[in-house]
Amino acid sequence: MRQNYNCCFYYVLLILSLTFAACQKEKITFSDNASDTFYLDNEKCSMRILVEGNTLSKTFLIFIHGGPGVSSYFYNTSTIRRNLGDKYAMVYWDQRNAGASQGNRNGDKLCLNQMVEDLRKVILLIRYRYGQDISVFIAGHSFGGLLASAFVTHLNYQDLLQGWIVVDGTQNYALNDSLTKQMLITIGIEQINLNIHKEEWQEIVEYCKSHLNELTFGETNKLEGYASDAENYILGYREGIGIKLLKEYAIQENYPVTSIAANFLYTWFSDFDKGLINIEFSTVLYKVRIPTLLIWGEYDFITPKKLGEDIFARISSEDKEIFVIPDKGHNFLLYDGIVFCERTDDFIQKFR
Repeated sequence: MRQNYNCCFYYVLLILSLTFAACQKEKITFSDNASDTFYLDNEKCSMRILVEGNTLSKTFLIFIHGGPGVSSYFYNTSTIRRNLGDKYAMVYWDQRNAGASQGNRNGDKLCLNQMVEDLRKVILLIRYRYGQDISVFIAGHSFGGLLASAFVTHLNYQDLLQGWIVVDGTQNYALNDSLTKQMLITIGIEQINLNIHKEEWQEIVEYCKSHLNELTFGETNKLEGYASDAENYILGYREGIGIKLLKEYAIQENYPVTSIAANFLYTWFSDFDKGLINIEFSTVLYKVRIPTLLIWGEYDFITPKKLGEDIFARISSEDKEIFVIPDKGHNFLLYDGIVFCERTDDFIQKFR
């Protein structure tokens, strides 16, 4: 009897201890040099969030990374830390099936609508942790522009934000393909006439001219490959941005390389991308009334600058700006983000 009593006593003590621990609010860092990592659990997925920088500022910038299936790790560069992180809190969110996020049984939830809801809960969680009086901005890059466009045009979700930023993003995949082909043909012919990478450009131009109509998913992927090659020819890149960032930051910043690679491959081989090919938000951008900042690289062939012009022309925002950065390409934010930091700083200062 005594042994059974002790067993029950320790069992009850364990339950009470676990209950007490579960009810304690997680420690939150308020400083000019914060670094908080936590996870958002939502619909079969646990998504990593890193909040880094000046949380005392009460101003938070959420990065919506590209891909889909890449990682917010790549956006946490020394340039962004030095030029924005000392003034504001940077929020690096790994989307579902991306980066260090966890959950290998959420394939049925891997869709744009779910990601919109994920982003809403990221914002609500940030507000819960750091205060309802904070200012929140989002910055969508590449595919992140599509997700950002979906978010700000859905219901009243834009009311959760002080402003949104799109950097070399997309809001309309069919228009994107059309503008990429147009840009490749125009600049390709110029380069052929200058006898620069002549054979390579001839192949690209011939492909674009023979695929002027709507593209299949496979043709779209091939076009994006040509767009990436074209940027390398124009700007003289010899190394992919992913390899460059891994070399510079992977060991120093302890990237979870295995997780990043596994999540990317899972997303790549899923049907997620195929379901995006006909998605567009151009026709609903008139709903957007919050402050808007658009930044594009002049030689972005993957998501051409005219996509930014389309957003600028369609939104109802009274406060909107668009900047085209000379001699920069699709991923300038990741390897040379000083202009992004300057424009973003001005934007946040004005509207936070």
